[in-house]
Amino acid sequence: MHIQCTKAMLDYIKLNITEHNTDNDMYAWHAHLVKRSRKNLLVLMHDLTRFTLVFYGVKKSHLKELYPMVSVAMANSMLESGFTPKEISAYLDGQAETLTFNKTKSRILVARLNKAVEMTDHILSTEGYYEDVIEQLHASVFCNQLLVCEDNYKVCYYPEEKLREYLNLFLEK
Repeated sequence: MHIQCTKAMLDYIKLNITEHNTDNDMYAWHAHLVKRSRKNLLVLMHDLTRFTLVFYGVKKSHLKELYPMVSVAMANSMLESGFTPKEISAYLDGQAETLTFNKTKSRILVARLNKAVEMTDHILSTEGYYEDVIEQLHASVFCNQLLVCEDNYKVCYYPEEKLREYLNLFLEK
């Protein structure tokens, strides 16, 4: 899994940067870290589908175990969105269990990530945070059920449906 981080995220984690071509990569994500109520809010967005994962209360110790945290959150969000266990295991088993990090690659993806953060802020301000868990499943599900558009509203889709399309293409190979 390759995570392209905003400057705020890179400054916080201080890890080595790995150059990696992520064009049409099923395992490419973007990440942004912001402070909300004196705690860190981490938003991960899948590059191809805008499928979003939300974590609140993230500490540096959690980032050392980021891959298991992300894979569990991904499985939970996919289950909540109606994916089958076969689809979930196909996606999670197809990736290497290592994370690589890089700077963000395009302004378009950063703008989309900022929109995901904005939607996350909205749902967390109205429904609140779950203080007892880091993964904010309700916020992830909310973001994944919103209609998103590209190319001046010429192409619109739901992130969970788009991820399902890519997974079906992935499983056919």
